[in-house]
Amino acid sequence: MRLKPQGTKGNHDFPMFRKSLRRYTGWAAMAVLALVGSPVLAAFGLTPPALEAGRPGETCTNSNASIRKLATIDSRVDPKFQCLGVSLDGDTVTAIRLETHNFASTRRHPDSERIDIVEFPPAVVESSRGAVLDGVPGHDVIILQGHLASPPAKAELVTSYLYNGLTDEYRSCPITLERAPNAGWRLVNRDDQTVSHIEVKTREMPVFGTYGIAVLEGACTQRDR
Repeated sequence: MRLKPQGTKGNHDFPMFRKSLRRYTGWAAMAVLALVGSPVLAAFGLTPPALEAGRPGETCTNSNASIRKLATIDSRVDPKFQCLGVSLDGDTVTAIRLETHNFASTRRHPDSERIDIVEFPPAVVESSRGAVLDGVPGHDVIILQGHLASPPAKAELVTSYLYNGLTDEYRSCPITLERAPNAGWRLVNRDDQTVSHIEVKTREMPVFGTYGIAVLEGACTQRDR
């Protein structure tokens, strides 16, 4: 299955392994200077290089009859974290649920926390753009796409991420949503490992900071790199 996010430049069929910075070495610094104020790099927080965020326990809404938590998503250079899950109606998945915990400064000050919740129905997940888990308008950074099967049993999904904000290159890896042995739901990567934590490993450039995502560790395996 090939999937394509919208809101980006050019054609990005998955898997997307376009040539990276090799042909840009002569002018990469100028490109970064030109793009420092752009929404793409702003989505990664490019002001001076980010400090590592405080990382106390991350608390998501508990699973219940209508909500099933699947995994947390975080990064060592971003104080926010996200809780990825599904909304349920009995045994039917009605939406992919994303709970984002934003902090004004760091996670060490829970009184500054703001929680945003968005649900992506099957039609959005299955669309050509997919469910945008992170990014800014016009520049999608992390995307989840695929077909949510009915009746529910297993859904083969693709998670894609902005590998290079300078060249607009995306990379992707498969991930499966399936019924767990305890009658719940879980995410499974290519190596048949349960995915409960996804760490966003960023790509850094000296002085300018983050310009892309190296890998979604946990969701993507060594075979996806």
